[in-house]
Amino acid sequence: MLRSICASLLALASAAAASGATLSLSSDKLTYLVGETVTLTVIGDDAGGSAYGVFGRLDYSGAFVDNGTRSQITLVGQTGSWIKGVLNASDNGIVASSEAFNQISPGFIADTATNLPGVISTVTLIATAVGLVTVNWHMGIPDGFDLNFFGLSIAPGTSFTIVPEPATAVLLGLGLLALAALRQGGSR
Repeated sequence: MLRSICASLLALASAAAASGATLSLSSDKLTYLVGETVTLTVIGDDAGGSAYGVFGRLDYSGAFVDNGTRSQITLVGQTGSWIKGVLNASDNGIVASSEAFNQISPGFIADTATNLPGVISTVTLIATAVGLVTVNWHMGIPDGFDLNFFGLSIAPGTSFTIVPEPATAVLLGLGLLALAALRQGGSR
């Protein structure tokens, strides 16, 4: 009985270690002004796992940001440099997305990445409207674009806030003060 429990625990520990890859996504600031560039950085660790290819797409609200640029490092494995795919972006004004990484191993042979952990990619967005922007990995939609990073298929996202420019806030405040003064002067 004890031997069965130990064997089960060992099997569970081995399974958890096999898919120990990690991804983190962060923005360079928490608050942006309209017009500023938002820089999202993806850091990953394959934890010694192997894969035939890796793919990650970010989803966010197209009502608050426009797509900017995308770049990815070239993964290097035991069999050589991985082949980078084109990083596409789309935006219909409501839902926007940007690919963060898209690579296959040389010869499509399962390989590790010898240059990880580290920065995998950088995505920039342009803040266009005031609001809270939540950025998540594209997953759970059977369209072929789900997150796949050395066996990792779920990873945390990030969020940031876009606020009005200070000059706009000052003008709005002055306008409200003027309205209050006019209202008070008219009530006499």
